[in-house]
Amino acid sequence: MGAAANRSGIVTLLSDFGLRDSYVGQMKGVILGLFPAAQIVDLTHEVAPQDVAEGAFQLATAWRSFPAGTVHVAVVDPGVGTARRAIAFLHEGHYFVLPDNGLASFVLEARVPERAVLLERRAARLAHVSSTFHGRDVFSPAGAQLARGIALEDLGSTIDPMSLIRLSVPIVASENGVVRGPIVSIDHFGSCRTFIRPDDLPAPADRVVVRCGRAVIRGIVRTYADVSEGHTLALFGSYGGLEIAVRAGSAAKAWELERGMTVEVTGPDESK
Repeated sequence: MGAAANRSGIVTLLSDFGLRDSYVGQMKGVILGLFPAAQIVDLTHEVAPQDVAEGAFQLATAWRSFPAGTVHVAVVDPGVGTARRAIAFLHEGHYFVLPDNGLASFVLEARVPERAVLLERRAARLAHVSSTFHGRDVFSPAGAQLARGIALEDLGSTIDPMSLIRLSVPIVASENGVVRGPIVSIDHFGSCRTFIRPDDLPAPADRVVVRCGRAVIRGIVRTYADVSEGHTLALFGSYGGLEIAVRAGSAAKAWELERGMTVEVTGPDESK
C-alpha cells in the first residue's frame, strides 16, 4: 500500500448505462465498499448504448482535467462475457480500467501506455463475476484497488502495451494541402466535433475553408459570439479540436451532418 501516495483518490466513471437503472449505483457501491475514501466523479453515463467510439471520444476529452494518479473506469462493453480482454494500464500518470475493445483509442492516439495488465487476479474482481455486468464485478473492484494504492501488476499478468485494440477510425490525414478528419462526436447542442487541431491547418485560421456535406464555412472564429444567431461557424472547442456549430442552433440538424462524415479543411478559395 506504499504506492498510495502516487494516487489521487479520485475514481472517474464513464458508461453507457444511463441513470434510469441502478447499474451506476451498484458500481459506486462496490468501489466504496473496497475504498470508502474514494472520490467518485461521473464523467457521463449517457453514451449511446454499445457506442464504443463515442465512449472513446468522451474519455479522451475528459481525463486530462484530473490530477495525476486518478483512476478512470470506463465501461462501454458490447462484448461483455466474451473472450475480449478486461485490462488496466498506466498512461501519463493516470490509470485506466476498461474493456480492451478500442475504448482507449483516442486517449492513446498513436502512443502506447507505459504498462498494461490483464484483470485476472482475485484482487481485480468480486468473488462472483456475472457474465453480463463486468462494470460492477471486474472494472469497479479493479478501479477501487488501484485508487487505494495497489500496484498495477497485482491485478494481473503484464500484457504487451502494443497489443491494445484500436478503433479503425482515422483521426486526421493531410495530403496536398487538404486536411481531413471525421466527425467523431456530436454533442448535446448539435455541434460536430473532430480531432483536427490548430497545428493541422493548411493556412491561417481566418483564411481556411471548412467543408462537410453541404456546409461550407470560410474562416475559423474564436467564439460563438463572433457570428450572428442562426449562423454556421467553425471553431476550436474546449478539448482542442475543430467543431462545426450553429450559434443558438444545431449544426447536425441544420446541415444533416452525422458522425463519421468527413470534415475537409483547405486553404483560401480565391474563386469566392
